[in-house]
Amino acid sequence: MAERGWLGLPYIAWAAICLGVATIWVFLWPHERAGGAGPLRYFLIRWGHALTWALLGLLCLLKLSSRPEIAGAANFAGLGALAFYLGFLAASFVFR
Repeated sequence: MAERGWLGLPYIAWAAICLGVATIWVFLWPHERAGGAGPLRYFLIRWGHALTWALLGLLCLLKLSSRPEIAGAANFAGLGALAFYLGFLAASFVFR
């Protein structure tokens, strides 16, 4: 179990940062990009970035576990974060 993440900061600090950014994105989101969007595109623009950061925070919290199966679930949280981020980017900049 690694207690420190990127730049030597503890995973709990990274989790707090990620969840703080997710909270900001719940209230601050690109309204102008969602105008006239279909349901899926609207969902990805409205919630994609916040869910990305929330899943990254979950990843950091799961990395704190001493049980390998729980720490391994962090990889799925990371993949989910990647999927939501790619969806957010596609909905924001590719599909208009």
